Amino acid sequence: MGIREISGALGRRWYVLIVGVILTLGGAWFVYTASPPDYTARGLVLLLPPAATGEAVGANPFLQLGGLDLTARVLVATYSSTAFADELKSVSPDAEAQLSVDDTTRGGVVAIDVKDHGEKRALDTLAYVTDTVSQRLANLQKDVGVKPADTVRSMELAMDTEAEPDYQTLIRLLVLEIGGGLAAAIIIALAVDSVVERRRHRSAAVSPRDRDRHRGDAATAAGPIELSEEEESGLPVDDTADVEDGDSAQERSMVSAHQGGATAARHDSSS
Repeated sequence: MGIREISGALGRRWYVLIVGVILTLGGAWFVYTASPPDYTARGLVLLLPPAATGEAVGANPFLQLGGLDLTARVLVATYSSTAFADELKSVSPDAEAQLSVDDTTRGGVVAIDVKDHGEKRALDTLAYVTDTVSQRLANLQKDVGVKPADTVRSMELAMDTEAEPDYQTLIRLLVLEIGGGLAAAIIIALAVDSVVERRRHRSAAVSPRDRDRHRGDAATAAGPIELSEEEESGLPVDDTADVEDGDSAQERSMVSAHQGGATAARHDSSS
């Protein structure tokens, strides 16, 4: 089926398309209201060197940030386990969190990106994950026997106070719903047009047997056919009589014409 045939079929079944578009828009509105957008929030945690190291160089820890990026990568690796995913699901079932080392800065900067339903829930999830960073950092160093004076510390560098809506998931759902609804409407319209056109052509193309049957019905409606005595009695009808009667009539007409011609000739001679 070409583009012209498809456009013609859709034009003939425009009412099916209108119903499909209305249903599709209704479904899109339902998806929009039933699936609110997710909200994202971001936070940065800075790792600081041990306090003893800072005191040795003048009590300024920001001068000794080099080399802490490796410690930050080890800390981020602990969040890739399924145990943390289960822990996060127990706090918020729809929450997602991703920790990474911020490559835009030099030093141990851990970036925390969270996503959750609702602005407040996203901010609460960000606060919860941020609190776990300092705890996990302390537990890692405690497990290897680091002295308290030599432990790496952490501090909140930047935290979002307002979560931003993320419409990507909602847009994907709307695209799938609208695209699927329009495709279904077009397919249904083509199917309806195919069925209707097939029935129309079938009713227009009457077979010879149907024509003979219609003729018989018309003859029956016109009235009964008069039969001769032989046909009513079931005897065979002799058609030769009709042929002879036809021949006799033809001969009589020829004789009459000959007599007329002779009469006209005698009239001319007498005059």
